[in-house]
Amino acid sequence: MSPSSLTEPAFTELGLRGQAVALVDRLAALDERVHGLERERAALQRRLTAASAHEPSGATAFDVPRTRHEWKLAEDEHCDPASLWLYDVRPDDAVVVEGRRGQAFLDRFALLGERPDFAAAVAALNALPALASPPEVSIIIPVYGQLAYTLNAIDSLLRHQTRHNFEIILIDDVSPDESPRFLPLLEGIRYHLQPRNGGFIQSCNTGATLARGEYLIMLNSDVRVVAGWLDQLIASFARWPAAGLVGSKLHYPDGSLQEAGGIVWRDGAAWNYGRGDDPNRPQYSYARQVDYISGCSIALPAALWRQLGGFDTYFNPAYCEDVDLAFRVRAAGREVWFQPQSRIVHYEGKTSGTDTASGTKAYQLINTRKIYLRWRETLTRHAPNAQAPYFERERGVHKRMLVVDVSAPTPDQDAGSVQTVLALRVCMRLGYKTHFVPQDNWLFQPKYTTALQEMGVDCAYAPYELGFEAYMQRYGWLFDAVLVYRPSVMEKCLPAIRAYAPQAACLFHVADLHYLRMERTAELTGDEDMRHAAAVMKIRELGVIGQVDCTITHSSLECEVLAEAAPGCPVSHWPLMFEHFGTQVPFGARRDICFLGGYGHPPNIDAVQYFVAEIFPLLRAAEPGIRFIIAGSKMPEEITQLACDDIIIAGMVEDLRDLFDATRVFVCPLRVGAGVKGKIASAMSYGIPVVSTTVGVEGAGLEDGTQVLVADTPAEFAGATLRAYRDAKLWNKLSKNGQDFVRSALSLEMGGKVLAETLQTAYEHKLMVQRDG
Repeated sequence: MSPSSLTEPAFTELGLRGQAVALVDRLAALDERVHGLERERAALQRRLTAASAHEPSGATAFDVPRTRHEWKLAEDEHCDPASLWLYDVRPDDAVVVEGRRGQAFLDRFALLGERPDFAAAVAALNALPALASPPEVSIIIPVYGQLAYTLNAIDSLLRHQTRHNFEIILIDDVSPDESPRFLPLLEGIRYHLQPRNGGFIQSCNTGATLARGEYLIMLNSDVRVVAGWLDQLIASFARWPAAGLVGSKLHYPDGSLQEAGGIVWRDGAAWNYGRGDDPNRPQYSYARQVDYISGCSIALPAALWRQLGGFDTYFNPAYCEDVDLAFRVRAAGREVWFQPQSRIVHYEGKTSGTDTASGTKAYQLINTRKIYLRWRETLTRHAPNAQAPYFERERGVHKRMLVVDVSAPTPDQDAGSVQTVLALRVCMRLGYKTHFVPQDNWLFQPKYTTALQEMGVDCAYAPYELGFEAYMQRYGWLFDAVLVYRPSVMEKCLPAIRAYAPQAACLFHVADLHYLRMERTAELTGDEDMRHAAAVMKIRELGVIGQVDCTITHSSLECEVLAEAAPGCPVSHWPLMFEHFGTQVPFGARRDICFLGGYGHPPNIDAVQYFVAEIFPLLRAAEPGIRFIIAGSKMPEEITQLACDDIIIAGMVEDLRDLFDATRVFVCPLRVGAGVKGKIASAMSYGIPVVSTTVGVEGAGLEDGTQVLVADTPAEFAGATLRAYRDAKLWNKLSKNGQDFVRSALSLEMGGKVLAETLQTAYEHKLMVQRDG
């Protein structure tokens, strides 16, 4: 379909036919340029393929070159983390902070000096708060000498903030130093002295027999754990139910990277991926499945450890037992995950040294051969040593999805971001390695970027990646599909997508039809400037829709609108997805009514002002003492100034349960807008009944009187609110039906089904091939 057939009605409205012709010409020229770039890209790819056929055997395939970027906190020992400028913040800043705490502890008691004060260090540790019980997690620490580092590790554990109760089990392998003298003096720490020196494996296995926790963690004695270490390890098992082993990101004391997951090559040799590099690089900072994790910080369910028999004594006294365990976990049908949000500082080599020619470390070479002998059939699927590490680090990836928006999603601030996060999860459920790239704001945002990384999304951010076109030049050829949100973002990104990812299906998520919302606002306010702006936006949106492989909307109404406005362009009706949270708080334990929205979105401001001016006075008169709770992000002064005794400004709410479980009715008095409203689905997912205008529920498939109550005039809206507020039977009906609707129509399973169908439609359109059958 040509742009002209899409945009003609809007131009007629404006009466600017001359400008229409000019714009159509420009769009046509752009389209031709995009196709030209596609041809150039295809030719370049053919040349690269031909060149690679002549590379010498063993040549390293594509990898992202190491680059040097300033890490201010690590490079300036006097730098205060609180003083960092936004673009100086790095994902692993907490490692530097913990490393300094460790050095301060060691220095405080001169533990590495000629006259260490072990007694004072033990006394200081005993003065810290005792561990809570019963333990959910058992942390097993094998000890052989190096008392200073063991006490340093204990210091970090006793100070560690976590939601889990844990116990610490020290297994002393007949240490040759003063460990047997001082370690038993640690209060609340379980200490066991082996009858004879048996090595690392025997110590770990002994510790596991003493453990009482549901989860076991094997932790080296020469480490410090970093903030979030334990919570992230244990949360990973709930996040990935098939996970059998989860391991941490390992750092040297200066913050540099020791390991971001391990790679095992075809010959059985193993790599600490990323060793010595900047740990903050995106490729080291998201969760993924890996070959193995070095055993200095790994977690397993205790039942699985016992099922597998722990570390295999075939590898006595130490080395490669962690590789073998990871392979056995997979052979048992479970997964091995690297969780980079769980970090440790590892003073490598303090227990066994680093010289592979002598001592215990010499077993590393011997046991590598044993790994090959045991797993050689499995290893035939691995690459030769050092070949293509960028791809071998996540060997199970077979297809990739790129998701693009203005900035990292902020799900605690707006419903649209909730949908973006759930879309990323659905992509991963369909087997896609999922990448997120911002079109505009490349800032690393500790709260929001990290949330994506911990769930396994490969995120791009400055200074390591910067600029969408540059990113696509480097990585575009990897992607099977690209999903872009918002027309303004797609306008800017489409040329680079077509140029550098011509193989990818291009999906455009409108979020809501901007021009439709603007038209309604103009109709409500009589604003002629808004009416003209809506006409221009219609041209832009329909122009984009005409160039992509499939357009996505959450609204059935918008599907009908686009069927008429953009005939022949594929459109997919993707359900607004929400998790079902439910509620245990009954009708009688609640009071008040509430509204939730992001106030960077003007229709939400209008809705609150309209409700306070036209509807709430009727409720005040009918139900004295009722309060209106206004919650949400980016609240402007015109909203905050509404505060009074019965209008409560709650602002940002970190946990929506705090809002929805306390109130009785959710009101959605929207007068303008477009698309399906996430705030309504969110309220229903928590079991709170909803009263809404027609605009609020349009296109969502909700029935008045079944899942929601719908009213449009102030009097009707107030009446419906009072019925839901006073009638316990009606309240329970709406609560149950709303939750059922979320579980059935808005589930992630349904979202996955529709996305798979959408991708099929997009490829058919892209390849101009009709579906078989």
